[in-house]
Amino acid sequence: MKNILFFTFIIILCSSCEDFFSTTIKVDPPPHEDQIVTSAFFTNADTTLKALVNRSTAILENNNFDTENLENASVQLFSGDQLLTTIPYFEDQFSSFNHIEEGTEVVFVAGQEYTLKVNHPDYEEATATVVVPNEVVPFRYDLEEDAGVDEFGGRSDRVTVEFNDPPGEENFYEISLFSIRDFGNGDFSYESHYIASLDFNLYESFYGASILSDETFNGQTYKVQLDINRYENNGEELETFLIWRSVTKEYFQFSRSVGLQREAEDFGPFSEPVSIKSNFENGLGLFSINFEKVYPL
Repeated sequence: MKNILFFTFIIILCSSCEDFFSTTIKVDPPPHEDQIVTSAFFTNADTTLKALVNRSTAILENNNFDTENLENASVQLFSGDQLLTTIPYFEDQFSSFNHIEEGTEVVFVAGQEYTLKVNHPDYEEATATVVVPNEVVPFRYDLEEDAGVDEFGGRSDRVTVEFNDPPGEENFYEISLFSIRDFGNGDFSYESHYIASLDFNLYESFYGASILSDETFNGQTYKVQLDINRYENNGEELETFLIWRSVTKEYFQFSRSVGLQREAEDFGPFSEPVSIKSNFENGLGLFSINFEKVYPL
């Protein structure tokens, strides 16, 4: 009798397991209020001002460009109280931006403050203010073939960059590398390089670039060594270039937050939420102005 009762209990327990583990908990998403979202990354080297203006969307909303795009927005760039330009709306399905001004006459000055104001009839005005960083230029930048080793043990080229970091201030930098392949018939191709480095100050940025802060070497001469993948020339002429940028603190923090979010996504449901850096009041997104120079290696 005891055995019969025991097996009966086990059968009841097992039959209820399926219901136990398939329990659905309904959770209402947090309340959402749409805001203007702006991406505007300007540099002193670009004669075109580009901005993307759209709206934030709720978690369960079916997102696409048509529902996020804000067609009636106004994007204005100020220096103090002086209006420098209004960046016009530009609709092109192949462009990543919807406000573009080509051939701008705006000249950015190091140490000067600039404000971007974004308005739309359905939202509060979103504003962001940045100070253009001081330009820091490297005194050494060279490329040595076959001097590095990639993650698979193969040979790679090594780029060395040295610069004097100004003392007594926070400075932030971004580095990227690309090659131009000349096919000799008037056709060219641009090929970005993946950067690998053992430098603990370097973090991955956008499109294969790397960013770094002077927190550990403020006011010192610093040397960065970058290993890059090789492109065979196959008979074509191949030139490699260094893009060196002095960037704002907000840009550095934004880039780091995006990188941390990507890393967190690898852990799926076990990851900690990461907030993306924003410097807009009454809105989301990032506005930055960076100094940029391109050096042939």
